[in-house]
Amino acid sequence: MNRIEIICLIGIFVISVLSFPYIFAESGDVQVEIKYTNGDRADFNGLKLAIYQDNDKMPTLQKKMEGNPEVISLPINHRYKVEVFGNGMYADVGYVELKSNFEELIIQTPLTGGLKFTVFYDDGQKPIQDARIIIKSHDGEEWRSGKTNTNGETLRYWIQPTIRQTDYYILEIYLGDLLVHTESQIKLQEGIAQDRKIITPIPEIVDDLITVSLYNSTSQKVSNKDGMFSVILESLKGDFIKKSNINFRGDAYFSNIPSGQYTMSVLKDGKADSNWDNIEITIIGTDNNFEIHRKVIENVKNLDDITEKKVQSCNCIAFRFDDVQDYWLNKVQKEYINVFAEESVPLTLGIITDSFGNDPVITDTVKELLKNNLIEVANHGVGNLPLTDFTKQEQEELIQESIDNMRKILNTDSSVFVPPQNKFNNDTTRVLIDKGITHLSSSLVQGDMPPFPLENQTLYRFPEITSTGIFDAEKKIFVGVNHKDTFSEAMQGLEKYGFAVITSHPQEFSIANEWTYTNEVNQQQIDELRQLIQKIKSEEIRIVPISQINTGSTQTHIPSWIKNNAGWWADGSIDDNTFVQGIQYLIKEGIMNIPPTTPSVGSGSNEIPTWIKNNAGWWANNHISDSDFTSGIEYLIKNGIMKY
Repeated sequence: MNRIEIICLIGIFVISVLSFPYIFAESGDVQVEIKYTNGDRADFNGLKLAIYQDNDKMPTLQKKMEGNPEVISLPINHRYKVEVFGNGMYADVGYVELKSNFEELIIQTPLTGGLKFTVFYDDGQKPIQDARIIIKSHDGEEWRSGKTNTNGETLRYWIQPTIRQTDYYILEIYLGDLLVHTESQIKLQEGIAQDRKIITPIPEIVDDLITVSLYNSTSQKVSNKDGMFSVILESLKGDFIKKSNINFRGDAYFSNIPSGQYTMSVLKDGKADSNWDNIEITIIGTDNNFEIHRKVIENVKNLDDITEKKVQSCNCIAFRFDDVQDYWLNKVQKEYINVFAEESVPLTLGIITDSFGNDPVITDTVKELLKNNLIEVANHGVGNLPLTDFTKQEQEELIQESIDNMRKILNTDSSVFVPPQNKFNNDTTRVLIDKGITHLSSSLVQGDMPPFPLENQTLYRFPEITSTGIFDAEKKIFVGVNHKDTFSEAMQGLEKYGFAVITSHPQEFSIANEWTYTNEVNQQQIDELRQLIQKIKSEEIRIVPISQINTGSTQTHIPSWIKNNAGWWADGSIDDNTFVQGIQYLIKEGIMNIPPTTPSVGSGSNEIPTWIKNNAGWWANNHISDSDFTSGIEYLIKNGIMKY
């Protein structure tokens, strides 16, 4: 080795040491102990440490305490600042010089303070019983929860006081699952037991007219010809409140109802009707219009009973790619989308419409593939806001905004809607129908329950059946899954529901650095995706856009072994008559099904066009679809060349 080479190696070594100083750093331990100002050892539950090295502005380490005291390993010969947070609130700070293998640091924090709430209706006199309360820190993390007693009182919660001016607690009050009131900027002093009286905007009695509409289907209310219906309103304890008959418009009315939670049930001709679900509602005067929908399938005990009644299948799978947007993992998004273009299979993109259109990396890719009909775009709403948080009128405004955004950016309308956070309700479906949207794709997890009919629907519901990734609660990131697991779950979906929608998110295909997603492609997961697509192809299962799932229920079904005949005919091993006779026999025996076809007037040629024979050969080699091959058979029948 010459002198120049030695100097270069030394230079590389020095640069490496400077670039990665912690590789060769010796570690020591700091024992951190948290005590209250009265000398008692603090409860470590809810405590978090932020550790800064020397003059760094960003923490070197952030962690939840797992014990008190707790030993933390850090590089020696540095000065460390240790901040303590309790329940998300700043508690105190300590400093330590780590010059040896072990140092102790004791930090004193303020005593906890007590919070107790008493919750009232808007008159400030009548307490609200069984209201659910949640106490959150200013960053939105939940720390305590409970319910009010008969006097409207909660327990007293002992939590970290608020020292910094910017720290505060938030109180949320719920009736059932409905958020009815929020109190913010709640401050808490050290060691003080604080009582707060909360007056909500909820009236004790709702004197507005409450309308309940009874629907036979998604869009059609019941009428007098369907029978005499009535709605019973009961408390959650089963106490009878009121009964109202359904009028000729399909509506029942109630008034002067105490605010609270209720169950609505349906009677037909004075008797309980199991065709209608009992539903829980919350009446507080803000939303006075409710709907009850007929069950799609009667007397279902479980999902297996539903799936046993399924008779249709599209034999198809659709891929849905959610959260497509500008300047966020755009390299990852583009790589994912390009896999489908390279494999020549369709893909449905869920676009967040108010966060799309300015980033050329992703926008130009989408526009180019859309122009060539290689993808389908789905409306994924605006702002990732769950529509269930809004009234019907507000939902209509948000959905119209998303439609306008899609038209402006891509000059197209989408027939597919993917609700933000997979949340929707009856108001959502009514608005979608009014806006001419024909397909809704959400998530089974969020309660979009089967059956999912494949025909004769104003609004088709084709939810996610499986996905290419899951959320790892421990790591707090999305991680990809093995393509075999996804394929297996997709097959179960096909068996149960007649279709399968496979959902993906950009995060699953990104390389994650601890809790942060980077704009670098996880090639291993891209390879899993490609293998999944190829596995589906090898099983002769169609891959379609979501908007075409329902078109598959009436598609031709052709047994795969018939391809042998088609291949033999194409290469001349059998003649035209033998091929035609074979197809006639298969149609007659019901082995092969094709759409009804009527011969044209004046047809009657006996010559089979060359393109049909070519089609047969291409179909035998999986170069064209079943429907493309069937078009040739329909041509033979229509032109009188083949009869059946």
